[in-house]
Amino acid sequence: MLNAQQQVFLQALEDLDLGQVQRLLADGLDPNFIDAEKGPAVSVWSDGLFKWWEHISESYEAGKPLSSEQKKQNLQIHLDILEALIQAKANFNLWDSEECYGPLWDAASAACAPAVLRLLDIQVESNSKDEEGKTILTSISDLFFDCDFDQIDWSQALPEEKETLELLRSRGAKMSKELT
Repeated sequence: MLNAQQQVFLQALEDLDLGQVQRLLADGLDPNFIDAEKGPAVSVWSDGLFKWWEHISESYEAGKPLSSEQKKQNLQIHLDILEALIQAKANFNLWDSEECYGPLWDAASAACAPAVLRLLDIQVESNSKDEEGKTILTSISDLFFDCDFDQIDWSQALPEEKETLELLRSRGAKMSKELT
């Protein structure tokens, strides 16, 4: 059972209320807790990236892609909250049994290269495997393109997908078959 402060913190993460997140962390809230239904606080943050990605995907589908500036502006609150969590020493390798990989997988599956980069910068493990033995690189390649990284037809990729996968690869992420 979460205490009142933890409940308010999770709501602030969901609402993208940076001020509230910062206040609670400044008051000494430890962000390394797991809610029975929502999972770890860091996963509540990373789940929010999907809304950012949905907005971008929908703009492509509508034939009216967002500008780089619009994407960056919409993402900034997520990155600011990420930075607040990092400064508060949140454990980004923490996830519950419902999570395959945790926040790095979430950020990559939302094609959010800036968040992936920041997580890799703080040494979040990029070669963890799920219960099927798939690494993050293999899993995300399969999610986006139904194939492994070395088989992707990049002409079919959205710029964010390509940037995210190439970033993972350039920072040491391996395909599952490379780790067997």
